[in-house]
Formats: sequence, C-alpha cells, structure tokens
Amino acid sequence: MTERQQDRRRERRPRATESALARRATAATPTDQVTSLLKLSSYLVSVLDPQEILATLLSRLVEALPSVQAGILWLDHNGRLRPSAIVGLTLEPTTTQLLMSAQLRSGEGLAGLALQRGEPQIVETPLGYRDTAEQIAPANRELFSQLGEQLPRRITAAAVPLRVSQEIVGVLELFNLGDSDARPGWRPLERADIPVLQTFANLAAAALKNAQLYAEAQRSERRLKAFDAVVTAIQTAADLPDLVRSVLDVVVDLLPGACGALLLRDPALDRLDLAAQHGLPPACAAMLHQMAVADSPCAEVVHYGQPMQRPLLEERGEVPCLEAGLQAGAYFPLLAGGTVAGVLALYGDANLNQRADKEMLMPICNQVGFAIANVRLYADSQSERRKLNTVVTSIAEGVLLCDALGRLTLANDAALALLRLESLPFEQPLAAMPDFYRMRDLEGRPLTLAQLPFARALAGEVFQDYRLILRGASGDETVMSFSGAPARADDGTIEGAVVVFRDVTASQKLERAKDEFLAVAAHELRSPLAAVRSYADLLLRREQQREEADPRDLHGLTILTQQVTHMLRMVDNLLDVSRIDAGQLDLQIQRVNLVSLAAQVIDQQRPAASGRELLLEYDAEELYVECDSLRIRQAMTNLIGNAIKYSPADSAITVRLRRVEEGDDTTTGLDGPHAVVSVTDTGAGIPPEQQTKLFQRFYRARSGRAEGLGLGLYLSRQFVQMHGGRIWVESIEGAGSTFAFALPLHSVVGRKA
Repeated sequence: MTERQQDRRRERRPRATESALARRATAATPTDQVTSLLKLSSYLVSVLDPQEILATLLSRLVEALPSVQAGILWLDHNGRLRPSAIVGLTLEPTTTQLLMSAQLRSGEGLAGLALQRGEPQIVETPLGYRDTAEQIAPANRELFSQLGEQLPRRITAAAVPLRVSQEIVGVLELFNLGDSDARPGWRPLERADIPVLQTFANLAAAALKNAQLYAEAQRSERRLKAFDAVVTAIQTAADLPDLVRSVLDVVVDLLPGACGALLLRDPALDRLDLAAQHGLPPACAAMLHQMAVADSPCAEVVHYGQPMQRPLLEERGEVPCLEAGLQAGAYFPLLAGGTVAGVLALYGDANLNQRADKEMLMPICNQVGFAIANVRLYADSQSERRKLNTVVTSIAEGVLLCDALGRLTLANDAALALLRLESLPFEQPLAAMPDFYRMRDLEGRPLTLAQLPFARALAGEVFQDYRLILRGASGDETVMSFSGAPARADDGTIEGAVVVFRDVTASQKLERAKDEFLAVAAHELRSPLAAVRSYADLLLRREQQREEADPRDLHGLTILTQQVTHMLRMVDNLLDVSRIDAGQLDLQIQRVNLVSLAAQVIDQQRPAASGRELLLEYDAEELYVECDSLRIRQAMTNLIGNAIKYSPADSAITVRLRRVEEGDDTTTGLDGPHAVVSVTDTGAGIPPEQQTKLFQRFYRARSGRAEGLGLGLYLSRQFVQMHGGRIWVESIEGAGSTFAFALPLHSVVGRKA
C-alpha cells in the first residue's frame, strides 16, 4: 500500500470525539428516517423521466438517510448487474472507471448475492469492503481489491433488491462508512433498517418502472406520429422526386438541428444518386451527388442492410461535412424486402446518434423503401404496358386479351376492323360471345361455350388455325382463323388468355375449291388407274410364266406395277380426305389382334424394304383391340413406309407392341387400359421445328427424299383420333425417330367420322 493510501485510510478511520458522542445522543430516530423516505418516495412517483430518477435517486437517498453515507445503484441487464450511479465514494479515477464498467453476475459480491437470493443482505465488517463479497469473478478481482484499499476498514454495507412484483430490476447497495463529524444526526446502519429500506426500494422500483413505461409510451407515440406523417407524405406524393423530398423533410424535422439527404441506389450502375437534401451545406451535397457504392461512406449499409451511426471520418471521404462543422453521421438503409433501394443519410453534432432513434427510424425507412420500390415498379410496368400496346397496335392481325374469367381487357385496331365494330364490349362474359359475334363452326353449327377460342385457351390449350364462321349484321359470312394460348402467372396458374385471329375467307374458298377439285379428280382417276393396275398385274404374271421371259421386260413391268400401285394409293388417300371432310368415312369396328395385323403389314412391306431389316417386338402373342382393321392397317403401313423411306440402307426398323394398364404410363395421354404401337428407325431424325407440322394436311418435311402428297401422316392421325387414340413423334436429329400411336382396348367411338 502506498503512503498516500495509508494517509487516506487513517483520515477515514472513525474518531470517537466528544462531538460525535454528543450527536449520537441527538441522532435521527427511525420515525424521522421513515418520514424522509416517504417524502423521497412521493417525489419519485411524481417524476416521469426515468433518466431523472436514475440520476437523483441515490443522491437524494443518501441525503435523506443519516445512516447511509454512500451507495451504488446497480441495474439488471439480462442477468448482469451494471452500475448506473455512484454517490459518496471517494475513489481514484481509475477505480471509478473500473467500477462504472463492471458487470456482476448473480451471486457475485453483495449486490449479486441480493440479486440471486431475491432478498436484502447486510454485512458489517472491520476488515474492509473486500470481505463483504462471498465470491468474485476473475474479471472483477482488481476492482474489489482497489475498493478494499480505498474504502475505510470498518464498513457496513447493505444490498436491497429493487423489486416490482416478482421482477428484480436492480439493486441498491448502501454504505455506512463509520462515524462522521461533518454530518449531524448520524446513526449506524443496522439490520432493523432493512425492512424500511426494502419497502422504499420497492416503491422506487415501481416509480422507475412506471417512468420507463411512460417514456416508452411517449416514444411509441412519437414513432406513430412520425410514421403517420411519412405515410401521409408517401400517399400524397405525385411522383418519385416528390416522394423522396416530402419524406426527407418529415424525417429531418423529427431531429432538431440535423440535416440530411436521401440517396437512391441504381443497381445497374451500382451507384448512389442524391435524390433530395434538406439543410445540407453545398459542399456536403456535392459530395453526395453521385457516388459508386464501394467508394461511398455508407458502403456497409448498402451491402449488409444494417444502419450505421458513427463520428464523421476523413478517411471515409466525409471531409466536406467536417469542414462545415458537422461531427456525426447516421446512415439508414431503405429496405424493400431484402433489397436496399437507397440510404437515408443524417448529419449533425456529436449528440446526433443519441437523438436518432433507430427503433423509430428503421420502420420509417422500411416503409420508404417499399414505397420507392413500388413507384419504380409502377413506372416500369407503365413503360412495359406502353411497349406492349405499341407492339399489339402494330400487328396486322386482330389481337384480343382476356382475364381469367374470359372478359376482354385489351384489343387492337385490327381486331375492331376485322370484327366490323366501332368498339369492343369490354368486360363481356364468355357466355354472351357466341350470339354477339354470331359464331359458327365451318359446318354452320352454333358453338358451345367450350368451343370458344377464349374458353379453349383458358382451359390451358394452345391451338393454331382454329377456323370459325362469323356472320355480320348484313348476313355476309367471314371465315376467321384463330390461334390462342393461356397467359400463366409465375406459379403456373392461368390468369388470362391471348387470341390472335385473321380473315381467311378468300383462302378458305380456295382451299375448298381445291379440295373439291382433288376429290373429283381422285374419283375420276381411280377407275382408270385400277384398270391399268389390273392389266399391268396380268402382263407381269404372263411374263413371269413364259419360259423365255426377258429380264428387261420383267423389270419394266414390275416398276410399272409398283408405280401404278403408288398412284392408286395416293388417289385413295385423296378420297379418304374428301370423305373425312364430308363426314362420310365409316369405321367398321371389330375385335382385332394387333400382333397379327402388324405381322401382316411387315410382310407386305418387306419387298419395299430393300435390305433394311424389319423387326417385330411384343410381350404377348395376342393383343386385342376393338378397331377398324383397314384404317389401323393404313396407319401402320404409313408409319413403316416412312421409316423405310428415311432410313439408311442395311439399317434396322423396329415395330413394338405393348399393353399399358391404367396409370402405368402417363406419357401416352390416354386413360384406362390401351395398346401402344411404335415404329423406330435409325434415320437422320427430324428437326424440332418440323415435328409440330408433320401431321398437318399436305405437309412434307424438307428432305431430298420427300415425295407423295403429304397425306400419309395426316390420315394416320385422323384414323387414330377417330378411334379415340393419340399419335405422336419423338425424334432427335442424328439419332433416328420413333412414331407411335395409342389405342384404347375397347371402342369409344361411333361408326361415322
């Protein structure tokens, strides 16, 4: 111990002088002490500022109690006691600093013991303050050691919990430092004083709690008013510049003496732009005019989305603000969900960070961030809408858009012209459309609701060249070709539909005339071609029977027979198309074994295979379906013939047959048990853009081997669909193709196409 500390300890030792003995005779009575505490309690109850209570409670208590010369007010922070005020302790500056930064755990020191046990503690010792503590953590040993050296040896210490109901908000640690010549009415601190002190501590704790609740209510009211003012500014803003300017004015007015700016983030350029400023010195505003995020003083705020409050720093580029006399800055992110839309920058004196309430400003900044994002989103949507409108208006075809209920929401000028209307009936329900537009199918039959273009698109169907007849007010008929598709949201739900249509009346007439001509020509050609084929077959058989047959004649007659057969097949295809169009194609339904039928077709195609191997694969010898064997034979013949035509020489073509039970294979698109027939080749494959057109009438793939009328796959699809089945193609360029069709095992169709 130093000589100075020894002198100080001798000075603090109690001296039993005659004057002290005289004061004991006139010491304050317990009644006087209770009266003083009641007066102090009345004062505390009247105070509504918790900081004032914390600042004056201990000093007024020491002044009111002759038995107490010093004290420490400890407050509970998540189970740790921290000093809030120190009164009457003559300590060295380093000791005071240690004490103010101390944290006592439950059970540590006399105050920690009172917190742990929840009841007051009192210790009288002639050995110094160090002996009042039962246990001390290593972090606090130096503090207790210094207190033990600097406080008198004889000391009485009491620790009284500040209790509100069952909650302990802190501890009053009170000291009697021995006899005092300077204080009249002195009396010792005794165990009998503890109940009175505990009652006062409870009253003081209640007063502190009430003041804290009142202060929090005041802060909440200020936050609500500020939030309401910001919301009002957002709602009344005309555009984005007006929005940021109004919001910034409201926020800066909440902090007297502060100035600030609102910076908007440009994600494309990773830059912050000065959108509005309030009271900023010109040099400071120039500093914030345009900044790369990485070079800005608030880069961390943008990157991490967390507020930052600190003194202004030269190394952070805030020299203009420092030169203008500003000392502190506060940066708050303007959050829109997880995105930083901008930054609120506030500047002021050294006390700015105490006035800038994060709990008040962060909800405001979040609201502003969402408002900025919404304004930008609205502006972007308006821009996209203008672009869409420009595109739709420039399209020569009619374009119609509807909502999820089928009500019209957009139409271009071409649609009005094609429908011969001055204006379209927007919000018109689907049920009213067939009669309003006088829609009919190509046979003149009225449309059902499900047949409407919008209804098909809203059902999830994508279709093209769906032709309907529209009858005008004058009775003239117009054929329109409709194409449509559903408009889906991000989650896949259908939120509307788009339909594009054009007038195909002239082309429809030409197609009908062409079909009629082809039907007549096919009908007129079939009889002579059949006669030619019969005579060619007769000549070929006679030549084959001659003993001295000329090989050249045999070869010529064989080619003649094949070509006449090919021509006759094309004529038959044309006749089938005309029968389908006229609805006169009969299906002769019977029970057929597809395995036997496929074997017969393969045998018939072997002469044309020219060295290509035809393979038949199946799981069982019998696979019966109810179908028209002639039409299914035609479909198989067309698929196998195409595979032969487009496969390289010496390659293999595989025909597979399998039975599929209900639910076993969803790729076929059929419900219930069905049969699948597939033909796989190893040809060059088909480009994706051609695959969608293969089954169209008169379509021929662009290939050097293309020949015929382009009706084989079209008729195959028609025949399969007439049986309630489905046909499709799977192909990869360079890896061959697979054509397949599925048929229900039991007939689901009538006799007519």
